[in-house]
Amino acid sequence: SALPTFTMAFLPRCARGSRARPLLALTRAATPRACPRWTRPLSATPGPASAEPPPAPQGVLMRLLGPETAVASEGFSNRWAMMVPAFTTHLCLGGPGFGWSVLSSAIVREHGFVSSAATDWSLFDVTMPMPIFFTFLGLAGAAAGNWQNVVGPRMAILTGGMLFGGGMVVGAAGIAMHSLPLLYLGFGVLGGLGTGLCYTPPMQALMLWFPDQKGLAMGCLVAGFGAGGLLFVPAMSQLMSNFQRAPTFLGEMGAVETTTRAGVLYAPNEMGEMVAAVQATSADLAKISGDLATGLYAVGSGSTGAAEALAIAGIVYAATLSACALAICRPRAGWLPAGYVPPPSAADSPSLTVEQVMRTPQFYQLGVTFACITCGIYGIFSVAKGMMSEVFSGVLPLLVTSGFTSSYLMMLSLGNLSGRFGMATLSDRIGCKSAYNIIIATLIPIYFTAPMLVQQVVSTESPLPLYAFIGTTWLAVFAACGSISTTPAYEAALFGTKNVGAVHGRMLVFNSIAAVVGPNLFVKLRTNDELSAISRLLEQVDPTRFEASFGVPPSGAQSLIEAKTVTVSKLMALMPVGTPDPTPFLYDSTMHAMGGLVLVSAVMHNLIRPVDPEMFAQPDAAAAQPPAQTGALEGRMLGSLEKPIPEDAGGAKRL
Repeated sequence: SALPTFTMAFLPRCARGSRARPLLALTRAATPRACPRWTRPLSATPGPASAEPPPAPQGVLMRLLGPETAVASEGFSNRWAMMVPAFTTHLCLGGPGFGWSVLSSAIVREHGFVSSAATDWSLFDVTMPMPIFFTFLGLAGAAAGNWQNVVGPRMAILTGGMLFGGGMVVGAAGIAMHSLPLLYLGFGVLGGLGTGLCYTPPMQALMLWFPDQKGLAMGCLVAGFGAGGLLFVPAMSQLMSNFQRAPTFLGEMGAVETTTRAGVLYAPNEMGEMVAAVQATSADLAKISGDLATGLYAVGSGSTGAAEALAIAGIVYAATLSACALAICRPRAGWLPAGYVPPPSAADSPSLTVEQVMRTPQFYQLGVTFACITCGIYGIFSVAKGMMSEVFSGVLPLLVTSGFTSSYLMMLSLGNLSGRFGMATLSDRIGCKSAYNIIIATLIPIYFTAPMLVQQVVSTESPLPLYAFIGTTWLAVFAACGSISTTPAYEAALFGTKNVGAVHGRMLVFNSIAAVVGPNLFVKLRTNDELSAISRLLEQVDPTRFEASFGVPPSGAQSLIEAKTVTVSKLMALMPVGTPDPTPFLYDSTMHAMGGLVLVSAVMHNLIRPVDPEMFAQPDAAAAQPPAQTGALEGRMLGSLEKPIPEDAGGAKRL
């Protein structure tokens, strides 16, 4: 055996050309493959040989929460019991994200309470936590896939739960301290990272528990994410109602002396001191709960209770997710549901690796389609409560109250839940491509006809067009959120099921893009329309009445607009009776823009074709590794060896 050993030690220095390859092959044939001393580096100090280094010791957390602890015991076979912690995990994760507008509609007037004060955050500022949340959800899902597989579902969910709940508490501190960076860091960054870490482990576990009902299992699971708002919205509304504090009333507008400084309105308080004030019109009071009178209120003297409510929610979420982490587990190796026999083709159906998927045009075509469909839904959810109040409370003030707008947001959450479950089940029957076609065909007419329904409400002052608007937007949420639950099955149909968890983590990046673009488009277009409406009203307002109310002529209104002292509702209070109110039409351009994005998704989806079968026959060189015994020596001379494509155990249904 000395000759092979000498040859292996000598070859790295002299075998640089192709003539050495036959000698290396001869050496491989003559070398006993199990000889442990050849795994020792040549420069190592001679001593007792060891085939493999001893395993690294595990830490306390890995021994308590590692992947070995998350395997079901031999006698456990109740797979439906695993639906409870998985569903509850997604129920917690989906609440703050999709129910954010119940908070944003409050903190946009945290200082003014009855309406936004000069020191309050803008609508754009308070909308951004939701896009940041979903952005970091996608980034965490894409980057942490391998880590989640290493540490197992329990460690991943527990870590994510601490980040998620802690982020809510940090965000609450940002609201209390009026620190926008702290709010973004807590709710947006930490909350999004925690959601991304918790999102896919329950999905992967349920796909193992339900190999025969993947669509049903995924539908139930992601329905929990959509249903989170059904609990979050009423809970936050009740908590804010308990903790809110009404502001100090300064008097009727015109009954007290007022002045403006740098665009900010000032009025005397009980001590005779001039303090910053906001004017509450009947239109402003229709958007909030409580029995308040029109007039002037001291800025900073009240509180919406949003900070306290969000802090309590964060603590509850952290505790609930920790319990779910300890309860969830995967089936033991070789387990199958009673009576289930994998299809004969399941073992022969290959899957692409993640690296191969990223090189296919189908991945990006599906991603762009997915993003364009969901843009509108993220936009609607980011402003749902405020949009319903702005558009309809002035026309139907007795019907569209603060409670009505909260109920509307809950109805959208119900559509989110129903769509995720219903479309996932439908895709199992008709195929993912057909399901996507139905979603696109549903959304296009809804977005383009929504402004017409608003016009009908304004012109007729009837609740029937309002209910039609609510029904169509609910249907839009149903369809678009159905694409979220259908996409993992679409990925499995295109690329195979073996790596669908990691592939979907990459696909969540497109979800994050939609979560940023949708709310930003809604807010930007709505703000532009609002400024245009104010400009038109300033051209029509009586200059004398305007100067009597705000202390400056209409030509000097720019500073008042920037300080939020002049708004559409305050200008409408000065306009002659019969002047059309532009407020209900502030979201018309946003609806048209969302319809245009869905048209883009229709074109892109039509380009998707099945993946070239030759891709499934190509080995993935990037993922290959040299043989363990001689990798350190042979890898430098011959390069990495390619491993075969792993077999698919799920039997994915093709397009």
